[in-house]
Amino acid sequence: MGSRAARITREELLTPPEFLGVLPTQNPAGRVGGARIELIRSANKTHLGTCYQQIPVRLFPPFELDSEPAALLYLINVTAGLLDGDAHLVELTARAGTRAVVTGQSATRIHPALESHATQQWVVKVEDDACLVVLPGPAIPFRGSRYYQRGRVELAPRSRLIWGDIWLPGRYDRGELSERFQFERIVQDLEIRRASRLVYRDRFRWDGPWDLEDADWYLGGALASASLFIAGPVPEALPEARPELRRSVFRLDTGESCMRWCGHPGAVTADLVQTALRLAARWTVGPDALPWLLASSGLAPNHWFSTPVE
Repeated sequence: MGSRAARITREELLTPPEFLGVLPTQNPAGRVGGARIELIRSANKTHLGTCYQQIPVRLFPPFELDSEPAALLYLINVTAGLLDGDAHLVELTARAGTRAVVTGQSATRIHPALESHATQQWVVKVEDDACLVVLPGPAIPFRGSRYYQRGRVELAPRSRLIWGDIWLPGRYDRGELSERFQFERIVQDLEIRRASRLVYRDRFRWDGPWDLEDADWYLGGALASASLFIAGPVPEALPEARPELRRSVFRLDTGESCMRWCGHPGAVTADLVQTALRLAARWTVGPDALPWLLASSGLAPNHWFSTPVE
């Protein structure tokens, strides 16, 4: 497995200043894990190169579906989600010519923080002529959770990347037991560079719990929000957003774009996924191509990102 098989340790993970007062403890439930992944191109397909996985993160070999230009790589968390003190590091390198969707098998459940915080951190490199879609999966922060998500991405000059984040309000549809926006704190920090030049940075800190007034101020009364960073061309005209959605496109002077959503969780998730996979297909197949994966007869429609092709 080579040098990338080095064990992942807590010292490799960064703690933001907002959580310096709640450093990891000796809580036996807190686990350090993750994966070091290399995607390579061989025989006109995308495969795993060198790979290291560390509990509680596990990998499936990339799914190669008939007539699909991209492989599907699942990151599996074999526990119930991110527990207090959990720290996951994912290092991902997409070699030249690879095409892949990298995603979690389900939404990320962020459990209450009793003493510390949970974190998931990504280090991604995308080489020339690679096209990578990263969808970590919707985040569900439970009551009293503390969470830090960090991403650092380096793009080669001719690489393409789509990165999507979806933030849900917690376990909200539970009547009197609803945990709608009852998290303690969420910190998100994403930086993307192309040829070492910073082209995008998105950092926010949400302090909870939120009442109705707070939720209205942050999300305009919506239950979910999402963002999509797009390193590649975006057509001037996109399909109309559904009435229950608000969607905006911000075109950066570097040629990249950022999209934002607010709305109902199901509608936000479906629109983000369709947009991401439709753009990837447009880049790799052509302007009239069906979205990656969604129309495949080889993939059952029971994945968190499964949506009908419109």
